[in-house]
Amino acid sequence: MTDLRSRGFSDLLAGLNAGQHLAVDAVVAFADGELGLAARDRAAAHLSVCQSCAAEVAAQCQARNVVRSARCPSVPAYLLAALRDIPHTADPPDAAAGPLGSRQRWGAGPSVLGRWIGR
Repeated sequence: MTDLRSRGFSDLLAGLNAGQHLAVDAVVAFADGELGLAARDRAAAHLSVCQSCAAEVAAQCQARNVVRSARCPSVPAYLLAALRDIPHTADPPDAAAGPLGSRQRWGAGPSVLGRWIGR
């Protein structure tokens, strides 16, 4: 996650004056505990009077907790075995074809040029 502590508080709290809401970055930074002490106090003061922003922070905290508690997906054993066998079962590139199996492009090479100059 990006380090939001180095950003200015005014960048994170977009237009907090005149009843405007916390910016998305401020909501995320507050939920992740990435705001400095003064910025956190100002955001907390706003959250105490703004139900909309408080709901956004609660939703962000819930999403963060779900993602952090999620288990990694399991990979089927047959897929892992097939991936491990690739070095042993894959055909190596044709050495005559050049590096990484690349071949000459159509229309390139001496045979085409020879025909063009009348050979």
